[in-house]
Amino acid sequence: MDTLTLQIMNTEFYIAMPKGSHFTWKEKAEKWLQYVAQEWSRFQPSNELSQLNDLKMGETLRISSLLYDCLVQADQYYQLSHGLFSPYLKLQLEQHGYNQSFPFVTAKSKTFQNKPFIVDQPFQFLDDGQVMKVAQQEIDLGGFAKGYAIEKLANWLEQDVSSDFGLIDGGGDMKMWSSGEKTWTIGVADAWNIDKEISSIKMKTGAIATSNQVYRSWVQGTKKKHHLLNGQTGEVAETDVLQASVVTSSLCDAEVGAKLCFLMKEDELQQWFEKNCQQSARFIVKEGKAANWRMTGVK
Repeated sequence: MDTLTLQIMNTEFYIAMPKGSHFTWKEKAEKWLQYVAQEWSRFQPSNELSQLNDLKMGETLRISSLLYDCLVQADQYYQLSHGLFSPYLKLQLEQHGYNQSFPFVTAKSKTFQNKPFIVDQPFQFLDDGQVMKVAQQEIDLGGFAKGYAIEKLANWLEQDVSSDFGLIDGGGDMKMWSSGEKTWTIGVADAWNIDKEISSIKMKTGAIATSNQVYRSWVQGTKKKHHLLNGQTGEVAETDVLQASVVTSSLCDAEVGAKLCFLMKEDELQQWFEKNCQQSARFIVKEGKAANWRMTGVK
């Protein structure tokens, strides 16, 4: 196989394609991932996302077509989950101490005159790539941007470089495809030890995303916190779920579904997957309990 390994977005990316591909794909793949890391991160000053966040209420900004599409998709999941998954939690994350890029172990909260509030629709998506800021909230695309970037790159590689097979792994968030002969074996990491596998799955085409509250956690004052917030309240999710891996055909579906595993009860989660993902599987690790798979629409 022809492979490419990159360190971007505080994540190791690994891309595998057939040898002898007629297209020089590595430079384009790296440029795309670097672009997303630079322009869509809340930690990069003066980028396109920060310009959007810096708008005053009632102001509009025309943004790039790809960022617009990513935001519209994120907003659609926001609506589908009744706000539990939210791309509008930048201020809340900073309030909880997540105001620097990982790794870090202790944090201070950003000082706000008033506690950041939550409204139903803080941004409006207008025609011609324009976005209007409606309320004093700000965007953090987080892992959703990474999933979107991987999915877009995978679609291009499959369509324009090789439809035989391919895989993109961005820190455990993966998209893979196969024309039939290639089967991928994907390991599920231990919730406490990323170098140890507790299960594996075999698949030819699809996507898998994993969320974990252990790796991106910190101490703020005397409280242990993690990066998974309830979009309806802005508070850290209170859950016994340590790690959730979701397998679907769409990586964006998997990204959102993995986060919802920390925010919904099992019956609510099952209903959400049945309604929004035709076929899926999820592997959930809970404190003090054996991990197990749950399937939706898989026969």
